[in-house]
Amino acid sequence: MRFRRSSCLLSVAALLLMGGTVGAQDSPKELKELDKLEGYDAMRDEKSVKGDMEKVPNQPIETIIVWSEAAPTSGKAPLAVTFTADPPPGVDSPSYSWTFSDGGTATGQKATHTFAKAGVHKATLKVTSPKGDLGMDELRIKVTQ
Repeated sequence: MRFRRSSCLLSVAALLLMGGTVGAQDSPKELKELDKLEGYDAMRDEKSVKGDMEKVPNQPIETIIVWSEAAPTSGKAPLAVTFTADPPPGVDSPSYSWTFSDGGTATGQKATHTFAKAGVHKATLKVTSPKGDLGMDELRIKVTQ
């Protein structure tokens, strides 16, 4: 199963309403892990939403549309996954930076990462142009025992 959410910059409240896609076969533990990756566990009740929204730091505005793919998107640990980013249209010499929820990093339009532990993992791609424009995409990888 693949979890994916395009990284358009939306308000925190809108992100809470939209979230990632979750399948019926996901266990309560996996759903809890996904909530943690999405940041939902940081906003435990509605009373804190306004305060949490006011505390959001200034973030750069996304100006590059970025698409990425992963293969495979699920499997048994250790799971080697290949990540590929589509070149953003109209951007000359983009820079690609990958970060993984288990602490790993990679650079380049194509990257490979091995997830050693079971769970729902997040891969984040940041693409920057020489002018400083920014684009992001996130992928979810489900690793089983």
